[in-house]
Amino acid sequence: MTINKLTSTLTPEQQAKIRDLVTPMHLPSGLGSKEAACSIAAINLALTGELTDSIPECMSRVIGKWIIRVQDAMPDSIRNSDEWKNLLPLAAGTGREKEAERRDMIMGWMWGALENLQPLADERGFGKAWATMTAEKSAAAAYAAYAAAAYAAAAYAAYAAAAAAAAYAAYAVAAAVAADAVAAVAADAAAAAYADAKK
Repeated sequence: MTINKLTSTLTPEQQAKIRDLVTPMHLPSGLGSKEAACSIAAINLALTGELTDSIPECMSRVIGKWIIRVQDAMPDSIRNSDEWKNLLPLAAGTGREKEAERRDMIMGWMWGALENLQPLADERGFGKAWATMTAEKSAAAAYAAYAAAAYAAAAYAAYAAAAAAAAYAAYAVAAAVAADAVAAVAADAAAAAYADAKK
């Protein structure tokens, strides 16, 4: 996902404050504390000194919601990687314009991440429903893939359960987008399942 070309609402000094705070900090799931804050709370701490997971005014609501949900679902090692921490100052400056474009960017990422799980779905016996979901890209197809993966989870617990969670997240996102809820972007389980599948 390319966020850096969208950055424009923060000064280089503000971006440096965020970078300086998050680089040594352990980023937990959930809000955390002033010593170990979640991604959005760390941005707020750097900019205002407040421990809150409210999306700051300088940040796209769509990207902020995506970060909250993804960071809570991803493994600790990815959430605390240099790549993730380097993303935060850039994401913080994305502003509130072009939200529909950002929603489309995140939805494109989500469907792409789910397509990458097709071999796993085929191997675990729910490939047909998964392929239908990634082709149709609809809430109904995502819910059907979720149901198929959840059923398979009894036989292949860890992998299929992660895939079921990813498909359910896709259903939730697709349903929200269908209802024109631009800020309701939840690719969280897709990221977690993708990370699990890569192990």
